[in-house]
Amino acid sequence: MLHFIIANELQNLFYIMSAALLHLILAPHFMHKEKHLNIFFSLILGSFILLYWNFADIDPLIYSLQLVPVCLLFVTLGVGIAPSIMTWIIFNIGCMFVLNYYWEPALLSSTFLLMLGILVRNRVANAVLIVKLMYATGILIIYELLYAPLAPYVLAPFSLYTGFVLALAFISLWIMISLLFFINKYEIQRTHIAHLEKNRMLAELSATVSHEIRNPLTSTRGFLQLLARSDLTPLDRRRYVDHALSGVDQAITILTDFLNYAKPSVDRKEQLDIKEELEHTIRFITPYAIDFQITIDISHECDTPLYILGESQKLRQCLLNLIKNAIESMPNGGKLSLRTYKHPSAVQISITDTGVGMTSKQLNSLGKPFYTTKQHGTGLGLVVVMSLIKKMNGKISFTSSLNCGTQCSIIFQQY
Repeated sequence: MLHFIIANELQNLFYIMSAALLHLILAPHFMHKEKHLNIFFSLILGSFILLYWNFADIDPLIYSLQLVPVCLLFVTLGVGIAPSIMTWIIFNIGCMFVLNYYWEPALLSSTFLLMLGILVRNRVANAVLIVKLMYATGILIIYELLYAPLAPYVLAPFSLYTGFVLALAFISLWIMISLLFFINKYEIQRTHIAHLEKNRMLAELSATVSHEIRNPLTSTRGFLQLLARSDLTPLDRRRYVDHALSGVDQAITILTDFLNYAKPSVDRKEQLDIKEELEHTIRFITPYAIDFQITIDISHECDTPLYILGESQKLRQCLLNLIKNAIESMPNGGKLSLRTYKHPSAVQISITDTGVGMTSKQLNSLGKPFYTTKQHGTGLGLVVVMSLIKKMNGKISFTSSLNCGTQCSIIFQQY
């Protein structure tokens, strides 16, 4: 007898805990609003109860004294009001089938349990575990005491079997409330840690931006002070003005990179031909490559257009930044190879240089704010590029070896 009751109770717990686990795993990936989360949980629990009706050997006593109150209390105290009402409806529909003509006592008792649970819900929301367990136990006692006189034809005569069913109902409730408490506690801790990490990153970014801007501003201030001297020649004055403006331009560049990093966006998407965008970028960057004694070799695997969805200006910004980085990695000259490829459902751009290359440690650090291999870079340009490419449904990857050059590969979904 005891074996049968425990087996049924473990089966009940399996259904409830499976619903809670699925909700915790799936919900964060599909929805963020609390209303949607509550409805989602109700649907999961309802689905498991339907499976329970169809595949489990249901004992009416275990159903009415254990599964109904434990589930309803668990959802009412831990999930929300809307899921509680949906759970109440689902279980009372089940009572009509499981208990046949004796479903009215379960309806009245569960209605009282639902209202009492909703009334104390806010009081126990932030309470410690022992307080939650005391409230849950008290409400369950009230339910069982209310159900007993309403259904004497089910409970009478009181037997050892009924006593085991009632005892395991309380044990199950304590397990579920404790599980919910520690899940919520973990979620609060995770949110707190994420908030601390966000503040740490903000402080680090602010300190770095301040440091990066202070240098050109200090230099500009020095040149402005020199301009106040009366013994300057026109040539010196012009030179100091140029240096001061250069410092201001550098500060503006840093702020622009930071703002683009903070909020990269693709405002509108249109059909773009990768080959045309690449050709336009090459025409623009060629004079810069000539200054570095770089030869550019461009080739396309196929003659047909390669279409993607994106924003022309942002795509050209990404290509320009990546090609410029490749050119600057070859201070003594070299060769820059640009290739386009057509895949079954994607298109690829390959940018390969013969520059200084990177170590594996440097390669793994790419994409981190303010990490750069350049002497005067901020590292934000590449971060912006990676964000924009991701927003255009693209993927970017790098392979490199020290003193052997670097290859950048960008893959977009074909339109």
